Amino acid sequence: MLAALPEDLARWGSLCAGVKDWGAIFDRAGKHGVAAVLYHYLTQLAIALPPEVETGVKQQLTAEWLAQLRMRAALEEALQALEAGGVRAVNLKGPVLAERLYEEPSLRPCSDIDFLVALADLDRATAALEAIGYQGPEWLLARYDRENTHHTHLYRADAPPLELHFRAITAFGAIVPAEELLSRAMLYRTAAGRDVWVLSPEDEAFYLALHATRHLFLNVFWLYDLKLFLRRYPDLDWPLIAERARSLRVMGALSLAWEALDRQLGVAVPERRYFRPRHKLLAGLARLTLAATARQPPGSGRETAGRMLFRALLCDHPASSAWSFRHRLLRFARRRAQRYLPWLVPEKWSA
Repeated sequence: MLAALPEDLARWGSLCAGVKDWGAIFDRAGKHGVAAVLYHYLTQLAIALPPEVETGVKQQLTAEWLAQLRMRAALEEALQALEAGGVRAVNLKGPVLAERLYEEPSLRPCSDIDFLVALADLDRATAALEAIGYQGPEWLLARYDRENTHHTHLYRADAPPLELHFRAITAFGAIVPAEELLSRAMLYRTAAGRDVWVLSPEDEAFYLALHATRHLFLNVFWLYDLKLFLRRYPDLDWPLIAERARSLRVMGALSLAWEALDRQLGVAVPERRYFRPRHKLLAGLARLTLAATARQPPGSGRETAGRMLFRALLCDHPASSAWSFRHRLLRFARRRAQRYLPWLVPEKWSA
């Protein structure tokens, strides 16, 4: 159904006519974050839902709308704090992306606020946000995050969670630094008249694709974001994106993102020939792992192991695959040991 939106409303209407169980459709749409999109286009074509489904959907979407109002207020407050602290921060995803891609910003749900800052600005950014009440992780986890991941989490009781990204991404055996992306960032003026830093179009397509792959495409709205993004920016420099993926060693992950976009939503990247994984065997194993992991209960041991194996298999170099899987498996084992045998193992294993 999403493959028909927003460009083919005639096909969309035809698909709707064949739906037997709208309750099941919206249950699934809610889990994937696209219930608002479906309902928006249903109302455009004046397609009525069964009354009991309509009531539940309206309640869900009202709750989402109120949450997005809270999200936008928290984003504005965080932007003001970072500006006052002299930190240049790029907004990733969230309400600003929704405003740029969707007919109405409220159609895209957001669960947290994401900023990209330079590693050298991380302490200043954290201090600026702590000044308005946010709190970061305890020091062991904060140290682990800085050494091994790409972001740190901050929380405040009356606001959505906030993630400070000090690297664009760490996954697939690769590190994508923040500084180069920040140097190419552009100002976007929101509907409210505020100037916000966003990634350049090529960098943003690159980032959104890697983000969706890293999360195993578990929410289809990440792919729908990409579909709308390619509609908004039809003249992307694909050879440049491919060259950056090759130099940063994330070609396998990016190639799979374009494949998933085509397979699930029927969107063919114009220059797919530039995106060929270095190791076809590993890419094929990654697809099999992805399919097997999707069938596991969320949060189960098998699902966690599947995620780790999937990300390892998408590394552009086999040695990186082995290191990535070993590192994640060892961390998983150490955290479990610290949780159940804290008197036998070092406290730092809790991170």
